[in-house]
Amino acid sequence: SLLMTFTFKRLTFFALLAILFFANQSCNKNDINASSDSKTRGGLALTFDDNYIDNWYRNLDLFDSLGVKATFYISNYNKLNAAQKIKLQEIKNHGHEIAFHSTNHVNFLKCVDSTSVDKLVKREIDHGLKLLNNDGFYPTTFAYPYGQHNDFLDQLLLKRFKSVRALNGTQDLSRSLVPLKNNKLLFGLGIDESSNRNLSKIEDLLYLAQQTNRCAVLLVHNIERHDMKMQIPLWKLREILIRAKSLNLKFYTISEISK
Repeated sequence: SLLMTFTFKRLTFFALLAILFFANQSCNKNDINASSDSKTRGGLALTFDDNYIDNWYRNLDLFDSLGVKATFYISNYNKLNAAQKIKLQEIKNHGHEIAFHSTNHVNFLKCVDSTSVDKLVKREIDHGLKLLNNDGFYPTTFAYPYGQHNDFLDQLLLKRFKSVRALNGTQDLSRSLVPLKNNKLLFGLGIDESSNRNLSKIEDLLYLAQQTNRCAVLLVHNIERHDMKMQIPLWKLREILIRAKSLNLKFYTISEISK
């Protein structure tokens, strides 16, 4: 009887130790997960160009459902009607960045040769920014119309913006992978149908972003518009975003990675 009592006490003691051990392991695991979640991780910066406000607004539910925060580079703001300006404000209210893409969407590289720099800046930067500012939009990042740039223009515009985005016109997709902070010059990878980029190549870039802890910068104009090539089919964009989620990539706005 005494032996049975001793054995029972030992079993109870070891059982208690086992419970405490596994509980401690579970806590440590949770601490590790919490720590890894709090660290910066590779991501995707999805950017849109021009002023297709109605098209973007129609797809807000897609962005919301997947937790996407995108950057919208606005040009020709003076051509927007009152309803479109309200929609743009709503896009901003959903956590997206409203950035700048010039007043009239001219080719800066060509214009800088044919007009004075002061006139170019006044017409294509100051004028458009003033209109946006008057309506409560304060862009801090810029994208070149047609994606063309040079060092002189970069230095000029970086005095006014945190970063400038050009176009990755090469076959080197990794050129569109950037660090997670302190970016000044970025190269967006066009993924509209006009780019002829297949889904697997884009997914490869997302995988590289995860593996290297960097951010992939993608460029789109419209979503699901059959009347033009400057668009991405809805199914394809959804696949890209779902793939990014499955890789645990974070969705960054351009201003977030330009700090």
